Amino acid sequence: MRVRIWPVFPVAENDNPEKTQVSAHKQATLKGLQAQLGSAGVTLPALGPDVTDAADRTEMLTSLAYGEVHELWAETIVDYTAAMACLLMAVRDSDKPILWVTSRAVALDHGLPYGPGLKQYDIAPERIILVQAHKAIDALWAVEEGLKTDAFATVVGECDPVDLTASRRLTLAAQTHGSRCLLLIRSPEAPSSGAHSRFRIAPAASLNALFDAKAPGDARGTINLVKHRGGERPFSITMEWPSHAQDYLSMASEVADRSVAPRAGEPVHATG
Repeated sequence: MRVRIWPVFPVAENDNPEKTQVSAHKQATLKGLQAQLGSAGVTLPALGPDVTDAADRTEMLTSLAYGEVHELWAETIVDYTAAMACLLMAVRDSDKPILWVTSRAVALDHGLPYGPGLKQYDIAPERIILVQAHKAIDALWAVEEGLKTDAFATVVGECDPVDLTASRRLTLAAQTHGSRCLLLIRSPEAPSSGAHSRFRIAPAASLNALFDAKAPGDARGTINLVKHRGGERPFSITMEWPSHAQDYLSMASEVADRSVAPRAGEPVHATG
């Protein structure tokens, strides 16, 4: 068995014992704010069922249950980026380290976690402990072993579709130890597994940019819940990720920190 394991950055300590977001507390806070607005004479329009349902479904995706295995399914390589974005959204609900397991073949196809990209999703790169296995079977072994400890907020598995037997082993480990497993899989067909939930994710056409109708807007993705052992009915929603990326070139520090006037004795060169 050949497994290479190393921390990308020093492991961050966990000072947040909460594992899941408490939606009841959020709802109580929202009701309190609505009551304050009502006492001030402000009337808010009622949200339609489509809006509230979409909000609930988005929160379900970003607060996946512990003690279970969840699958983020990309049918093609084109869908993989949108699936990865959803995965990064789902692992932000804790400060504990994340065990990220991948295989050599998957790393060659899709690369490894990228620090600046993680920061864009408010994930500290030092939380990632990366395991790159030589074979897919070794990657599954590393995922299962990671689920047997409470040291990690989430165990991420970037590996080939697992069969039913391996999926049940991962589910048993997650349920026994109260850990959470997110499997990012790429397969043209839905795999047979014992996962608690499965989301099929694909990119969607973006809207036009705000200030340029000819330019693409922020990235969008379609998320379809196709399996849920908790009784949630299938649904399909479209989500948008604001880029928050710089759309300009930063000036070099040597130039930006200088005064506007030239220094004494320095020749001035004109261009034109």
